[in-house]
Amino acid sequence: MLLLLTLALLAGATCRAQNVLANNIGTYFYIVDEGKGEIKSIRIFYTAARRLKGIQLQFQNHWSDVHGIRSKYYEEFLLNDGEHVIKVLGTVGHCLDSLTFITNKGIEFSFGKNKGRPFEESGGPDQHLQTVSGVYSHICLQGIGFKWTYNTTKPPREPMTIPDTDKEKEDSKDKDKDKDEDKDEHKEKTKRKKK
Repeated sequence: MLLLLTLALLAGATCRAQNVLANNIGTYFYIVDEGKGEIKSIRIFYTAARRLKGIQLQFQNHWSDVHGIRSKYYEEFLLNDGEHVIKVLGTVGHCLDSLTFITNKGIEFSFGKNKGRPFEESGGPDQHLQTVSGVYSHICLQGIGFKWTYNTTKPPREPMTIPDTDKEKEDSKDKDKDKDEDKDEHKEKTKRKKK
């Protein structure tokens, strides 16, 4: 029984790591995003040699835990309202060497050094980055995976004016009444002039 439980746990970790680009040997992580809103900022921690060693995401006003290793060397990329990551480029050797995030506004922001084997990931049309997962060791980020979601925000529609047909009918009646009164006044004036 214990053997089956151990195999099930190992299989679960392997399945999760299959979605990780680059190396999948190390400690697996998944940044939980549910109910916290959309990504507003991405923070990457470095070694002194500029190897990627940790990652942290901000969802609205909430920062996730640091996954990997925190460092005094880091950079941060802030997304504007309505801006989403739609593609990620990267390179990998023994560690994850670089990441470039590309937004729907055409902005690119790169972390790390562009060396090693390249990779590219996107969710496809009308999708943006929801969160990330990956693997880290005591030295650096080893690999990374991306979860994509469909855009749910639609551009605001122009306000539509619905005519008030009852009001239009009243206005029309008032205009007709005014015309009739004008005609009556005109007739009365004409009669007076004739006298």
